[in-house]
Amino acid sequence: MLTQYGVFDTAETRQIVVTTSRKQLLKWIGNKQRFASEIISYFPEDYGTYFEPFLGSGAVWGALAPKRAFVSDTFSPLVEIWQTLQTNAEMVKQWYVDRWERMQAGEKVAVYESIKAAFNAHPNGQDLLFLCRTCYGGVVRFRQRDGYMSTPCGPHKPISSSTFAARVDQWTPLTVNATIAQMDYALAMSMAQEGDLIYCDPPYSHTQTILYGA
Repeated sequence: MLTQYGVFDTAETRQIVVTTSRKQLLKWIGNKQRFASEIISYFPEDYGTYFEPFLGSGAVWGALAPKRAFVSDTFSPLVEIWQTLQTNAEMVKQWYVDRWERMQAGEKVAVYESIKAAFNAHPNGQDLLFLCRTCYGGVVRFRQRDGYMSTPCGPHKPISSSTFAARVDQWTPLTVNATIAQMDYALAMSMAQEGDLIYCDPPYSHTQTILYGA
């Protein structure tokens, strides 16, 4: 059997010291960047493989930095970003710099809308990477009727290409001993063995029905 550890358990739990500090690579609705250390404090000290079947921005994975991980999500453009980070981090940097330079040279909202249009025509990780960092509030949302990404451009100034590149360098080592897959959560969870740890942070059906094309 797998042991379950609830975040709100009242039983005494062991504290885990988080030694890795990574700033957000991706912005994602519901991400646990601010609470990752607290969440991890409820994890067991000893476990086999770390499973995260609702990967999103990977905030808890990034803070925990497990020796072995199986992380997954059903959204293929998101998984494309993580898999490319693992196999070709320089390409991920280039994806961002190409679009960031276009925005610096042109009218911000117009450039954003052109990138969003390209994504909606052919959903892909390259465009999603930049959109999630520049959209309003970092909330990537999709229309239920057609799956169209509808979030407008945010008022904030996107981080520079050099700052983003530094974050890529922070996150890349995390992927070395990880398996990154596009997979339904039930299948991913079924692969866990006794002694493994599964962390679940699913979209909330009552507030996040606009995610993943509903």
